[in-house]
Amino acid sequence: MPTKHLTVPLLLALSLLPPKSRAAGPPVAVDHVWITVSAGAPEREALKKAGFTISPLVNRHDGQGTASVTAEFQNAYLELMWVEPTVPVAPGAERVVEKFRNRTAWRSNGWCPIGVGMRRTAAEDTPFPFPTWKVSPGWLPPGSAIEILIPRDDTKSPSLFVTPRTLAVDPKTDATGARGPVSVFVHPVGVKRLTEVHLIAPSGYEPVEAFEYLRKAGVIGVKTGKEWAVELTFDGGVKGRTKDLRPELPMVVRY
Repeated sequence: MPTKHLTVPLLLALSLLPPKSRAAGPPVAVDHVWITVSAGAPEREALKKAGFTISPLVNRHDGQGTASVTAEFQNAYLELMWVEPTVPVAPGAERVVEKFRNRTAWRSNGWCPIGVGMRRTAAEDTPFPFPTWKVSPGWLPPGSAIEILIPRDDTKSPSLFVTPRTLAVDPKTDATGARGPVSVFVHPVGVKRLTEVHLIAPSGYEPVEAFEYLRKAGVIGVKTGKEWAVELTFDGGVKGRTKDLRPELPMVVRY
């Protein structure tokens, strides 16, 4: 019903509805995407050839046993992550490292090599309608934790998680922001902002609750393929171009 036809009392009543009773967007948005790769990330060359700038910084995840390099964008980033023997593993975190090893061997064991990290979009943390659990590896700021959305024993799904607010990308950040030098945000291919993430899932994959929730909420899109991959769309795909980085990386780029 058009607003001009509503009575004054009804308009007043609508204005007094609690925030959760009003239409709202998804409680999370994509913050970053990671892909497990070989030690040292030689697969980065595929990204460079496709016109992406790789940050010179190597991130070490102390306590988790992994390291990574990133390609930074104005509202998100892409991370190539590997198990790094020189990074310490915290006591009790051996299972975490083993999961990363399994994800790296995805071509032979059926695991998914992709992770999608999300950031909260509201001031308050709205609980998800399914069980979640948290981890606090040593590299995180004290008192913060990563909220994992998939079951602990899941061996088939992509890693779906919510990154701590202290580490989340500021969606308003631009090339003059604090995440790195201006040169890190400049890509020869010309892309600036990540606008869509589609997970390409094998036909036999049975989605877990979190996967379906994020799909229905419009946070991620889903396509079916022969094996796991991720399709990233930049700037709304305004140029109408596509680059397929397979088999070096399980990734398709649209811009």
